Amino acid sequence: MNYINAEVNNMLKIDMEFKKGILFIRLDGSLNKRNIEKFSNEVIPVILKHGLKYVVVNLDKVNTIDVNGIESLMELNEIVSNLNGKTTLCSLTSKDVKTKLKESDYNDKFFETSNELTALGVMKL
Repeated sequence: MNYINAEVNNMLKIDMEFKKGILFIRLDGSLNKRNIEKFSNEVIPVILKHGLKYVVVNLDKVNTIDVNGIESLMELNEIVSNLNGKTTLCSLTSKDVKTKLKESDYNDKFFETSNELTALGVMKL
């Protein structure tokens, strides 16, 4: 198991773990205009450098998200899609985050599961 930890602007913690051919990205805090640049700078290079096709973004501990955060998730998904891969969002526990995601046009872009274990099934590796 490889662990990569980063703290972004003290507003968002990013924990990345690569196992079973899947990059698990666990976010903790807010995904918004103030920290999406750091989010992109930490996550996107890892995906591109290793050509990762399967990404699970765990949103269990994300308490707020704005349009910029949603757009950064969509950018991540586009990069993974261009590698012929899949991006899955899991553990949408915050009603605020879930509502904002549902209101955006993200719905047709991602797979969504209740937890990381279910996401493994969606990936079908």
